[in-house]
Amino acid sequence: MANLDTPNGFNPVRHLHGGTVRYDDSYTIPSGAAYDLFLGDLVRLTGTGRDIEDAAATETVLGVFAGCRYVAANGDVVWAKQWVSGTVTSGTQDAVAFVYTDPAIVYRAQATTIAEADVGLAADVLATAGNAATGVSAHEVNGAAYGATGQLLVIGLAKEPDGINPAEYGANAKVECVIFEGQRQGGTPA
Repeated sequence: MANLDTPNGFNPVRHLHGGTVRYDDSYTIPSGAAYDLFLGDLVRLTGTGRDIEDAAATETVLGVFAGCRYVAANGDVVWAKQWVSGTVTSGTQDAVAFVYTDPAIVYRAQATTIAEADVGLAADVLATAGNAATGVSAHEVNGAAYGATGQLLVIGLAKEPDGINPAEYGANAKVECVIFEGQRQGGTPA
């Protein structure tokens, strides 16, 4: 059976050392920031304080976006799994961004393609716009050029949440990966 083409970003599934998977809430999104962020997007520091933005292929990654919290212009406190471009907050205060930054977190993601020989190699993200209706990312592992360098290290095929492993090598396979070239691993800052 062929793998279904259902990219939904990078989803934390476990910790390499058996630890607890946690996100860090010490990052920010400036009020009015003109970019979208979706649950499961790879993000990076912008180079301005603790501000984050979407990470494109080859950029050193901070982690994975896990949502945000801000006070809307009308005073409502908003907890959201996505940041909508141009959102203006009350008093133009920064939004709090939740980001998975631990380099030992294993993520489940779709790869555009993968062969068994590609396991253990690195690749970059294919950063596609997410789904505005659901707030979920469409980022996936770009299987066009596996090699010794890249943002992500593929460690194997992923299992479904029920523990069964129906994924097959080839197009749209679900894989497990870790951040390989990351700002928390001594990578080049933004």
